[in-house]
Amino acid sequence: MEEKRPTIIVVDDIVYHLNATFQILNKKYNVIGAVSSEILFHILENITPDLILLDIEMPVIDGYEVCKLLKNTTKTANIPVIFYSSNEDSESRLKGLNLGAVDYIIKPSNANALKERIEFHLKAQVYN
Repeated sequence: MEEKRPTIIVVDDIVYHLNATFQILNKKYNVIGAVSSEILFHILENITPDLILLDIEMPVIDGYEVCKLLKNTTKTANIPVIFYSSNEDSESRLKGLNLGAVDYIIKPSNANALKERIEFHLKAQVYN
C-alpha cells in the first residue's frame, strides 16, 4: 500500500516563485499553489494541508495577516506555517515566528535545505 503524500499549500503572488517551489517539492508532496491569500482561504474550505509555505509580501492581505487569521481559526490553528520570504532582516523573521509560524526560510533557498526544513516540520507535527 502506498504511503499518503503530505499536502503542502504554497502561497505566493509571483507565479515564477510558485512554479519554482512546485518543481522542488512535487516529487515528494502534493503541492497546491495559491497566488493570493483569498485563494488560500478558498482552498482551505475543502482541504486541510499538512503544511503551508507562505510568502509575506502579497497584495490585499499580507502573509503576516494570513498567519494571524490561520492561527486564530480553530480549523487551521494547528497547521504548521513556514514563512518563505525574500525579507532577510531579523525583524521580519521575529515577527513571523511570534505570529505562530514554525519556521522562516529566506528565498531563494537551496532546494535541499528547503526540503529538509519541510520534512523536519512534517515529522514534528506527527509527534504533537
